Amino acid sequence: MSTNWKTLEDHVRGIASLRWASACRPAHIDGVDFDGVCQISVDELVIIEITKERNLQKVRDDLNKIVPTKLRLATQGLICRAFIVLDSEPTDSMVEAGKSSHITICSATAFERAFFDFQSYDRLRSALPFGSAVDSKTGANDSRAFIPVKYIDFDKDKPYTIDGIVALLQRGAHLVLSGDYGTGKSRCVREVYTKLRSDVRGSSAFPLAINLRDHWSSSSALEIVAGHLGNVGLGNSVDNVMRLLNSGHLILLLDGFDEIGTQVHDTRIEDRKALRKRAVQGVRDLINKCKAGVLITGRSHFFDGNVEMIESLGLSQARDLSCLQAPETFSTAEGTQYLTALGITAALPEWLPRRPLVFQMMVELEKEDFERLLKRDSGQFEFWAAFIYAVCRRESKGVGDSIAPQTIQLILQFLAAKTRYSTTFTGRLTPSDIDSAYQLVVGSVPDQSGRQLLSRMCTLGRIEPESPDRQFIDANVVDVLRADSLVSDVVSMSETSGRTQWVQSLGLLGTFHAAQIIRFYDLEQQSFAYLHRFGTAQNTKRLGEIVSALSVYGAEPLDFRLLTLSRSRLPIMNLASRTVSNLIIKDSEIDLLILDGTPITAAHNSTLEDCIFSSVAGVSAQNGLPSWIKNAEVINFERLSNAARIKESPLTPAQKLFLAMIHKIFLQPGSGREEAALLKGGYGQKYSPKLADAILKLLVKHGVVGRIKGDDGWVYKPIRRFMDRMNRIRSELTLSEDELWTEISSLVIHR
Repeated sequence: MSTNWKTLEDHVRGIASLRWASACRPAHIDGVDFDGVCQISVDELVIIEITKERNLQKVRDDLNKIVPTKLRLATQGLICRAFIVLDSEPTDSMVEAGKSSHITICSATAFERAFFDFQSYDRLRSALPFGSAVDSKTGANDSRAFIPVKYIDFDKDKPYTIDGIVALLQRGAHLVLSGDYGTGKSRCVREVYTKLRSDVRGSSAFPLAINLRDHWSSSSALEIVAGHLGNVGLGNSVDNVMRLLNSGHLILLLDGFDEIGTQVHDTRIEDRKALRKRAVQGVRDLINKCKAGVLITGRSHFFDGNVEMIESLGLSQARDLSCLQAPETFSTAEGTQYLTALGITAALPEWLPRRPLVFQMMVELEKEDFERLLKRDSGQFEFWAAFIYAVCRRESKGVGDSIAPQTIQLILQFLAAKTRYSTTFTGRLTPSDIDSAYQLVVGSVPDQSGRQLLSRMCTLGRIEPESPDRQFIDANVVDVLRADSLVSDVVSMSETSGRTQWVQSLGLLGTFHAAQIIRFYDLEQQSFAYLHRFGTAQNTKRLGEIVSALSVYGAEPLDFRLLTLSRSRLPIMNLASRTVSNLIIKDSEIDLLILDGTPITAAHNSTLEDCIFSSVAGVSAQNGLPSWIKNAEVINFERLSNAARIKESPLTPAQKLFLAMIHKIFLQPGSGREEAALLKGGYGQKYSPKLADAILKLLVKHGVVGRIKGDDGWVYKPIRRFMDRMNRIRSELTLSEDELWTEISSLVIHR
């Protein structure tokens, strides 16, 4: 059993026992009482006097106790080493007084440091990242103020604060903190460490904070401890730290059990569980050897359920075990407090998710950009693309940048497309679905980095206990990813995301996202070409979503060339500000139809027949519907205009042309693009030649594209190493701080 260090005497005696591997106890020698004596061997012992007083006379009194005894023991052939340990640092006079008698005068901290230099460990460890609680731009520790939240033990129906977790660890409890991606688990570890490092005596133990992702494939406690101390820069302390571990004077804070093991998606449940258990055998050995408190964190969906998690981590026999859940979201008050601490006064919009990770990503923007995004009507649509890319970039760093962010995003797109056939909106993905998506994107079976990525795939979470299947944890994320997949089909002129009729359709967010991509990258004509080519395809819901996205923004007339859709579903049809001709939609569902002052008449040869409308805006009753809407079933009429819902993100002509150009150069098939092709805008209109020339010159100046002389003029070729940079700009848009984007944004061409 470990000793208690709550008093100075107990602390010093405990360190002495560890230092000399011999029990240190008060003892009576030659008629003199000493605070601590260690009998190292039959002919060697250590005598220790311990005092809280810091005055020279007290030190001299203790010297007068020790020196005669030391001399008498020497006459008996016994080696005696002696220490006087003070609560605080001794003066130079005190140290000098002991030197003449070969007696060490030191503070308790210095005495402790001779065994384990915790002060150096603390200084070095605090400068290193705590798991994923870092600034995603710099990789440095997250310096923002911590917002206190509550961690829930659902089995005991009890909430815990950071102080509550610290108290449990100090009494020797074992805690598992699980949660989905980005719920603040690593930040919790950092805050707990900060509390424990300041109360070593109260804990009777030193805290050790280990990022488990740094110890891939470690199979024993010794490997993990040695590797951790080596990473920190105290590799020569391994033996003594292992003594602390075995004696119960080390509190373990282990972050990321999902990052140390590989999760093989085998169809046989028992084999899969055995592989995961083997992957965390080093962690299990470390926990089993620890006789003090343990906190271990990880993503909840790494294991199929709590039963498997507890057994695999070696916690089945733990006497004081609590399984805590990290909160998935901030409350409104906590979110407001987070922003207020950063000096941001903008109110939280309803659309902004309250997840801790969202706030972390958002506040890494410039303060002005963040406030502008929160206040802007179109902020919701700009946010999600930037957020998903930031998440993928974060995951890429988690596997040492061995898998590019755009690759991770493509894997997520394939998974989102797969969920189109699920019975629930957030989907149900089997282990083989996840493996298949990786192989389709990467072109090979997952290697070690791939396994690590799939085992903790971002934005996915557990569905129910003991099931290997996963689902998207956020409906907005899966909606936007489905929209990206839809646009990819349009660009590639394929039916990759499914030939048969989908079960799940886009929501309004996904439709607006698709509409903005089509608008930004001049894909209107490509979309019409897709509808013309696949107009008779079985998957009419995909065709309906393309029609829906085309209707959202702009005022140009839309001619669908006698397209007929049947048994489709359209999230929105905005018919308020433009004419739509040669389009027949029948036996279909339309979630939102906007008719405010529509210019469409029967002469435009468009008909909506035998359709169900969830909501119609701009008309107050059935008899107000235009004649070209026939046999309509309307669930709800909205008197007030809904046109205000549709706010296009404000991009300048230069920004739009730049996006269209990099899309054609980097993302469309082929090795390059002729200059003439780069000058064509949406609906065949021409952009300003001066503006186009200025943008092309900037692209060449920054080395992003090269150009060669072709048969019909200049041909611009992509420099592929800048693909990730272009993808990042495309995702962040007005939030981008890229130097090239900044220069493009400042372009003003006078006619």
